[in-house]
Amino acid sequence: MAKTKASGQRKPERLDAMRHSLAHVLAMAVLDMFPEAKLGIGPAIEDGFYYDFELPRTLIPEDLPLLEKKMKHIVKQGLGFKREELKPKQAIDALKEADQPYKVELAEEFARGKEPVTFYKTGDFTDLCRGGHVKSTKEIGPFKLTRIAGAYWKGDEQNPQLQRIYGVAFETQEELDDYLARQKVAAERDHRKLGKELGLFVTSPDVGAGLPIFTPKGAAIYRALVNFLDEQQDRAGYQPVISPHIARKKLFEISGHWDNYRDTMYSPIDVDGEEFLLKAMNCPMHIQVYAAETRSYRDLPIRLAEFGTVYRYEKSGEIGGLTRVRGFTQDDAHIFCRPDQVQDEFLSVLKLTERVLETIGLTDYQIRFGTRDPKGDKYVGSATAWKQAEADIEAALKKAKLKYFKGPGDAAFYGPKLDIIVHDVLGREWQLGTIQVDYALPERFKLAYVGEDGQEHRPVMIHRAPFGSLERFIGILIEHFGGAFPLWLAPEQVRVLPIADRHNDYAAKVVAQLREAGLRAAVDDRSESVGKKIRAAEIEKVPYAFIVGDKESKAKSVSVRSREQGDRGAKKLATVLKDLTAESESRALPTP
Repeated sequence: MAKTKASGQRKPERLDAMRHSLAHVLAMAVLDMFPEAKLGIGPAIEDGFYYDFELPRTLIPEDLPLLEKKMKHIVKQGLGFKREELKPKQAIDALKEADQPYKVELAEEFARGKEPVTFYKTGDFTDLCRGGHVKSTKEIGPFKLTRIAGAYWKGDEQNPQLQRIYGVAFETQEELDDYLARQKVAAERDHRKLGKELGLFVTSPDVGAGLPIFTPKGAAIYRALVNFLDEQQDRAGYQPVISPHIARKKLFEISGHWDNYRDTMYSPIDVDGEEFLLKAMNCPMHIQVYAAETRSYRDLPIRLAEFGTVYRYEKSGEIGGLTRVRGFTQDDAHIFCRPDQVQDEFLSVLKLTERVLETIGLTDYQIRFGTRDPKGDKYVGSATAWKQAEADIEAALKKAKLKYFKGPGDAAFYGPKLDIIVHDVLGREWQLGTIQVDYALPERFKLAYVGEDGQEHRPVMIHRAPFGSLERFIGILIEHFGGAFPLWLAPEQVRVLPIADRHNDYAAKVVAQLREAGLRAAVDDRSESVGKKIRAAEIEKVPYAFIVGDKESKAKSVSVRSREQGDRGAKKLATVLKDLTAESESRALPTP
């Protein structure tokens, strides 16, 4: 199997404590600059910390160095963090007197939950806090304030919008410098930036937030991925289905999605006096295909696949480019099988997912086994079925000799699952594909097959999506490849560059032959120097440029320039067509 990591290593507690302490120091610096500031929350997060504030004016980037300077001055003083517990009424009265309404709200919540209402004092600053700090500010390592963002109080758009200041912190300057260097590269690879520069997708306020539109170039990548997965699925015995974009609300009530995902599903629409919903998931539709016929144990497994577009509500502040959208297409499939087939089918899905990731070049990943939270109440189905589903997954993982880590509470409401967490070229983590074992939905929809004994039995469902969603997957690939896609995925695979106008006819013939061979090609027949045309092709990250002039026209050849290898000399057109077709069809990755 491909390279995997056993677990996502948690940050050391000391680093968490340092980052949380820095959030307090940030609040102290902000209050020094804005004494009337209202404080929200300030937790430690991955790589750093943040704090939310209501301020008398909008912060600007130039404020960050000033605040950072104040923070460094505070850190040098070696201030301690002293814990104090107050009775709820005493704490609430003190926070009201300090005119800190958001902290009052939090203290009231602590009191209702019968939690201790605790404060931490640092110098002259006291903050409502559950704790987790260093002993002294002198233990705080290097840090940097990175950006300002808007954030609704408690993440609710109905609440006031606060200003959030983010910072990063590490134990050594070397770690901080390395992080900042990687962030700079990440900013250069940002799919929103590259997507615009390379003309891959557009967003329009007239269409709506979170609803990207792929341009012809972006659609070429999209289609190449669909064709690739279709090939893999055809070989694995999947059958294609197509389902509608809306359905009766009742369908999603039966499945349990309405009760569990109501906040992310759009409000019902009236259709002839009945409530319908925009489809937020494909599984209830695929269930209808299975249920439409009487099934025998000999028919199973039945594998139904669809590139199905779904719609889910995301808060406006969380929408971004292609990776967080409101309308997206899942590479969704559902396998209906007998209980004795679950492990083999699960292993087959794992192998398919591995082939997909290896072809893309995303071979460094972790596997998270999402199990049921014994204290949770969101789940449907019997405890016996859940126990069996978790046992099936664990047995399959052991057969495959795969390392994994468990995520208690990360299961879907209807069954346990595996999530594939990929590390890209910059070492960042992205949760991509998912595989879920489900005994619950077949029970809710009364699905059946006739067994060898002539009696009806319940099938088991396996939900799977190697890409996760096409939109998010493409956004990740843009950043992973930095826009320089391998030949088979490149929107424009070859650009033909005539040296002078008299070579345009031959250039057009070359393009026609490239397209006839199944390659995506275009001609740059602008009245510009060939040097400028080459530069344009490089900027737009086209894998190959064919330069044609008098010699090439006579010899039926082209001068080849490779994005990776530079000038590769003149080659017969027939030869280079054969080579490029083979490279594209093999889905080879770029050679450094």
